[in-house]
Order: sequence, then C-alpha cells, then structure tokens
Amino acid sequence: MIDVLAYCLVGAGLALGVWSGIQAYRRLPTNDALMIAAIVLEVGLVVQSGIGIARLRAAHILEPVTFVAYAVGILLPLGVGFYLARIERTRWGSIILGAMAVVVGVMTLRLLQIWRSDGV
Repeated sequence: MIDVLAYCLVGAGLALGVWSGIQAYRRLPTNDALMIAAIVLEVGLVVQSGIGIARLRAAHILEPVTFVAYAVGILLPLGVGFYLARIERTRWGSIILGAMAVVVGVMTLRLLQIWRSDGV
C-alpha cells in the first residue's frame, strides 16, 4: 500500500461525507459533482486495493486474509451508496452517499493498520 494515497483516500472519504451531509442538511439530492467525486474516490480505492494485494506477498503481514477481505470489501460500500443515491433522488440519497463515504474512510484506516502489522 501507499501511505500517502491511503491518507488522501481517508481525507477524500471524510470530505465527501461532509459535503453530502451539507447537501442533505440543505434538503438537496445528490448532484453530478457529488457523483463524480464518488467515482473518483472509488477509482482511488481500486488502485489502492490492487497495489496492496499485489504487494501482499512481499509484505509480511500478520493477518493476510483479513487484509484481502478488507481490500476487496472496501470497494463495496461506495458502489452501493452510489447506486442507492442515484435511485433515491431526495435528500436521503445524499445521506446514504455521505454515510458510505465515511465508512470508506474508516475502512481505509483499518486497512492501513492491518498493513502496518509486521509479522517479522
């Protein structure tokens, strides 16, 4: 994994969560800018997960199965949130997308924590 990218993804996830929360507070549905930001965040997650899984053998992690589960599982919440926000064109779509973005931020921190657990 790349630490800088991981921290950027955490920040982007939390920023997207706050942005979506502001949209929901203003009783607005998700707009195109929010959806594009979610897509960019998802692309970053795919890159980070791919790099992490590719480097898994060289990194002596204590829990490799847990790492792979998180690396694959982290790709699901934002995709589901995106889909539900597209279907629900009310403020609840913004709430769903924001909640999933915060989940992604927290999961990225956990993924980084697992990555740093050194088995050597």
